[in-house]
Amino acid sequence: MAKSAKAPPGFYSAKEVMQKLGIANSTLYHYVDTGKIKKVIEPGRKEGYYLKSEVDKILREREIFILQYATDATTFEKAQEEDIEGITNLCIELFGKNGTASHEKRLARFHTNPNIFYTLKQENLIVGYVMIAPLKQEAINIIMSGAEESTFRTDILAPKYITQFKPGEADNVFVSLGVRQGLPRSRIYGARLVSGTIETLEQFARKGITIKKLYGTSHTQDGIRLAKGMGFKQVIPTLEDDDLQRFELDLETTKNPLFSKYQRIVKRIISKAE
Repeated sequence: MAKSAKAPPGFYSAKEVMQKLGIANSTLYHYVDTGKIKKVIEPGRKEGYYLKSEVDKILREREIFILQYATDATTFEKAQEEDIEGITNLCIELFGKNGTASHEKRLARFHTNPNIFYTLKQENLIVGYVMIAPLKQEAINIIMSGAEESTFRTDILAPKYITQFKPGEADNVFVSLGVRQGLPRSRIYGARLVSGTIETLEQFARKGITIKKLYGTSHTQDGIRLAKGMGFKQVIPTLEDDDLQRFELDLETTKNPLFSKYQRIVKRIISKAE
C-alpha cells in the first residue's frame, strides 16, 4: 500500500499519510477498511491515494486533543524550512485559503530572508507564528494606501519587496501573526508571541540593526485590540476604504513601555558608535 508515486492535487500518497499521522502500514489499512480514510484509485493505475481533507482533519483533531492537555511550556524560535508548511496550514485555518499565500510563495519569502518567520510551539506543534518582514518603502506604501488584503498578502509580501536584516535595510518592518483558536491557552499564546517578537527586535538592535517603524493590519477585534494595546496608531488609507484596519508604530518615539528596553538598547548602540 505504501507507494512512493507523487499524488495528484488534493491527495496524499500512502507514504505521506503514514508520515503525517505517524502510523504504520497496518493502521492505514485499518483506517481504509473502517471508512475513516477513503482510498481512491485512478483509472489505469494500481496504487491508491488518500483525500488530503480527510487526512488533515484527523491530524487537526489529534493535535487539538494533545494541546487540550498539554502541560509543557511553549517555545518561541526562528522557523526552519520544515516549519513553513505548518505556518501555511495555520494561516489557511485562520484566514481561509483565498487570500492566503501558498506554501510555495511563503517558502520563497523564507529563502529570500530566513530570519522573517518565527514559530510558537507546544508539544512540538505549531500553535502560533509571527512574520517580521523588512520591506521596501514601495511595498509599505502600497499596503498602507489601501491595497486589498488578498493582494498584498499574496503579491506584495513577495521576495522582490523583502529586504535583509542589515543596518539601513530594515527601517520598515511589516508584522503579521496568528494564533490557533479554540484552545484554552489561545490568549496566552498570543501574549507569548508578542513578547517573543519584542525580544527578537531587541536581539536585532544589539547587532546594530535598528528598526524605525512597524506596520500591521487587522480586521478582527482581537487583532485591533492587540495593535492598539501595543501602541500602534491607526492609518487611514487614501484609497477606497474596507473593513481592514492598518496600523503604524514609530519605535523611536513610542511611549509604550513594551518597547522601552528596545529603545535603551538602540540608544546605547548609537552612543558607542559616536
